[in-house]
Amino acid sequence: MLEWFEELGVEMEISDMSLSVSTQLSGGGRCEWGSRNGLSGLLAQKSNALRPAFWHMIREILKFKEDALKYLEDHESNPDLNRHETLGQFIQTHGYSQLFQEAYLIPICASIWSCPSQGVLGFSAFFVLSFCRNHHLLQIFGRPQWLTVKGRSHTYVNKVREELESMGCQIKTSCQVKSVSSVEGGYKVLEVGGSEEVYDKIIFGAHAPDVLRMLGDEATHEELRILGAFQYVHSDIYLHRDDTLMPQNPSAWSAWNFLGTTSSGVSVTYWLNLLQVMASMKMALRCSIYHRLGSLRLKVCLGRRAAFF
Repeated sequence: MLEWFEELGVEMEISDMSLSVSTQLSGGGRCEWGSRNGLSGLLAQKSNALRPAFWHMIREILKFKEDALKYLEDHESNPDLNRHETLGQFIQTHGYSQLFQEAYLIPICASIWSCPSQGVLGFSAFFVLSFCRNHHLLQIFGRPQWLTVKGRSHTYVNKVREELESMGCQIKTSCQVKSVSSVEGGYKVLEVGGSEEVYDKIIFGAHAPDVLRMLGDEATHEELRILGAFQYVHSDIYLHRDDTLMPQNPSAWSAWNFLGTTSSGVSVTYWLNLLQVMASMKMALRCSIYHRLGSLRLKVCLGRRAAFF
């Protein structure tokens, strides 16, 4: 993608991908830490400095990288090994502590995949560990520098549009598709407004349930089997200026902020000023994905929408 952006002339700038965790523990108490402000962020919860279990978790993070790389090396070199092992089974086999699971691994996975905590340990271990290795997420510090598009997404969208139109492509927007059906020589796309177009090939860029809805009765057995296997979680997304969904101690505040418990609903809050490099903006701008039943009351809420992940 970076090469593609370079070809299009899309400018990039340095971003902040720091993470904080503020979570209720199943055994009682709370654990809070952040990776943005070095040692002061790591020890944002002062009691952690005198807590042996916390320092043991830090050592386990280092061990986790070694175990994950060894696991992936073994499975990639031997296709006969079981790749259906869950993340929970991997954790149990390698003897990780409950604190490591609840205050590190589960929050990281829940933040990356925008999902409730309770399903994380059921994920494929091979998939999660491969993703973490490929994105350099197997360590808490010393990660590579992440980049973001300068001027936000509309800048690269405009560049892509210009490139496609220069090649003779026609672009239609705000055209809700009602159905896609097979016809002689291609596929017919029927829009909600009644317009019809016939194309020789179709590429769907939508959630699996939406694709099945558009295909309707024409969906093949294979399409139903594959697309029907996707599971989604309903969440609310809030754009706001509130500190409610941030860690209790500002020293822990990071670009990504996990808040909640590891057994019920959680929220992941993105500090957009850091992620999107909006240093000139005076007010704090945050986006929260909220996985709880019922609505959330924020002091300063700028917008809300429902979404599936």
